[in-house]
Amino acid sequence: MDLVKFVLGRKEDKNNFSEISCQTPDASVEETNTKLLFTEIHEGSLYFCSEQRKVAVCGQEIDLTAKEFDALQLLITNSKRVMTFETISYQVWGEEYVGVTVKAIHNLMSRLRQKLQTEPDMPEYIVSIRGVGYKFEPQEAIR
Repeated sequence: MDLVKFVLGRKEDKNNFSEISCQTPDASVEETNTKLLFTEIHEGSLYFCSEQRKVAVCGQEIDLTAKEFDALQLLITNSKRVMTFETISYQVWGEEYVGVTVKAIHNLMSRLRQKLQTEPDMPEYIVSIRGVGYKFEPQEAIR
């Protein structure tokens, strides 16, 4: 629910969010006129869609685990904000966050970085803030 509030609050922000009409071939007129907000984010060669749980880099779809996707979603929806280890563990692991170690978060982020970096010369999207946590830094800002 927080993500919906975040997206709706930033809709006019031109932050690469797209509003897409969702229609099916046999939809009624009422359904056809209903618009759904899909959180689609395009950052350089990265494509992210939260509703379809789809991530692609350079047009190639990336297969992420549920926790990897949740971590990326947390970072990307809080772009350029540092997410602490505690915040990441609570948001990604939910009620089981108490036993999550910093090492487990580092391992998760390492796997996520490897999957997002499809070519060796591509900059990373996820930046480590030593001793604090991680943040999503768009590709253009890194270069």
